[in-house]
Amino acid sequence: MVAVLALALAPACLAAGSSPYTSAPYSVSTNRYAFGQAPMFMPDGRRIVFGKDFKKGDGAQVYMARRDGSRLRCLTCGQPAPNNVPAPRPQGDWILFHSWRGHYFTIGSPGYGGLGSSLYVMRPDGSHVTKLTGTDAAHGSGEGEDDYHAYWSPDGRRLVYTHLNWNFVNDGGQGKWDVRVADFVNDGRHPPRLANVRVVRPANGHWYETQWWKPDGSGFLYTETWGHAMDTELFFCRLTARGCRSTQLTDNPSWNEQAIFTPDGKDVIFMSSRDSPGFFNTWSNLTRAAGLTADEDWLLTLPVFEAAFLQPVAEETTDLYLLDPRLGSVRRLTRDGRDGWIVPEFTWDPAGRELWFTQNRLPPGARVGLPLDPVKELREAASMLRSPPTPDASKLLVGDVALPVEQRTRVLRFKLPRARRAP
Repeated sequence: MVAVLALALAPACLAAGSSPYTSAPYSVSTNRYAFGQAPMFMPDGRRIVFGKDFKKGDGAQVYMARRDGSRLRCLTCGQPAPNNVPAPRPQGDWILFHSWRGHYFTIGSPGYGGLGSSLYVMRPDGSHVTKLTGTDAAHGSGEGEDDYHAYWSPDGRRLVYTHLNWNFVNDGGQGKWDVRVADFVNDGRHPPRLANVRVVRPANGHWYETQWWKPDGSGFLYTETWGHAMDTELFFCRLTARGCRSTQLTDNPSWNEQAIFTPDGKDVIFMSSRDSPGFFNTWSNLTRAAGLTADEDWLLTLPVFEAAFLQPVAEETTDLYLLDPRLGSVRRLTRDGRDGWIVPEFTWDPAGRELWFTQNRLPPGARVGLPLDPVKELREAASMLRSPPTPDASKLLVGDVALPVEQRTRVLRFKLPRARRAP
């Protein structure tokens, strides 16, 4: 039976001793090259893998480049698109990625959530592409299923990922999510595969999204709608023989989602909309007041998310925060949300000194944010009309607002005492 611990117990469960990241000075700058939404470093620290659609007819594909964007090469071009959200194995010998190939019923985007995504691995040169999930109805994403937000354990021996199952024909699907951990088997004689696939958080109607592992491999962070309808909160799953021993880390009616430990494993950096009033924050407060539960979120997640993000009216924006679980204190790290930016996935460089993330936003003149500032909105709209953006024709096919999404890659650098830097 899974025990969900009170927030007040987090200090005893997660961390001991002080962390230099809690109060360390830092700077934030914009990288000269904009990667895709979820860039990740190869173990050498010089190369970055990412998924992106360059709008040249290839669709979303997996690329590798240097930090400055040089030596760009495509690893999956020529294969059925879209392919996205790559994650290098810590050993550097395999790259995990998410793909829709072979599926007819698809929604959203592979790796970010929706329907139709399966997990694959390939060598760093793009060869030996091997499917990991969807190979049998009981343990993978068949038609109407989705495996997404997969992360390697620090030793590269396990994967954690979120699974959604609408496959009621062959796999008893009920449209609900669960969280799975699997062993990565790579014996050198056979193609790699997943074994010992187990569900560690149940399909209870709540929305899930898996996040990064703790550096010691004892468990991982995840997001779950909890307590009230579409109230996304952050948890830590300490793995046990019976599944998760879960610790709730946040309790705030806002969008709390992406999360990663600091390299010393003591603090947690996460994304939240808590200081950005918009549709989702308004919804979360209303559901709390009305007493609606999270049990029906399997029906609410898609429409609420579509209404809150990357649409022009009262769009939700997010920033980065640092949580000290010992004290329960939260430190705001960025203030880009006030300019319309959304922080999605993020990653450490191998040295553990720089946090890299690619932000997205709609053109400022196309947004009407909250709190409403009529003078600012009119000024931005006039500027956009003078130089209107080119519509994104690909969005017309799925019914989204055909506005181009701006992207930039940001680097947050911590200045740590030399003797206390994480290895």
